[in-house]
Amino acid sequence: MVHDANKVKRVAFAKENIANNDNFDNIIFTDEFSVQLHGNKIVIYRKRDSVAPVLPKPKHPLNVHVWAGISRRGTTSILVFENIMTSAFYINSILVSGLIPFINRVYPDTHRFQQDNDPKHTSNATKDFLKQHSTNWWDNWPAESPDFNLIEMVWSMMKSRLSKKEPRTKEDLINGIKSSWREDMTIAICNNFIDHIFKVMPIAVVIGGRATGDLSKKIFQE
Repeated sequence: MVHDANKVKRVAFAKENIANNDNFDNIIFTDEFSVQLHGNKIVIYRKRDSVAPVLPKPKHPLNVHVWAGISRRGTTSILVFENIMTSAFYINSILVSGLIPFINRVYPDTHRFQQDNDPKHTSNATKDFLKQHSTNWWDNWPAESPDFNLIEMVWSMMKSRLSKKEPRTKEDLINGIKSSWREDMTIAICNNFIDHIFKVMPIAVVIGGRATGDLSKKIFQE
């Protein structure tokens, strides 16, 4: 369910990008997710969810968190961690280790950095850090718009690939995450995901900013 105010923002955002014929050539799309291993079942959920999906808990559940990003020019490093995410951790361990090196190496000319509106992403400390490092934060991303964030579908693909690796230990899980990212997320795959946005935004306009939901996934599969 998208709130009415955000429906208006979603439509305006989509119309602007359609009118500008923006192909997102210089955007770095980023996000975090958590991975839990319940026996032989892998569960992936967004880090901002208040709770993980309810499943019977094993005695020693395996759980790790992941940050990564994709762009037209390829992927960032994938960072796997177990710490509680705070603004300080996000700055010192994620942005310093993952984002800034990627920008310097792959986008030394021009870039736009996309992240969602999680409070840790929008804190004054994070804003100051981004400003100090001349990071061009694309901060007009509308709230309640996971269907615009192609990396949501990346996580879905990661879950499928991880399941095939059948991890049994935390080491298996971490190695599986890293190898899937390294082997499966080619530049061509990144571009396929990014191209998907062009199909979703016109639909969001037509339906008045409501979430495209399963329709978005169906379009991508086509």
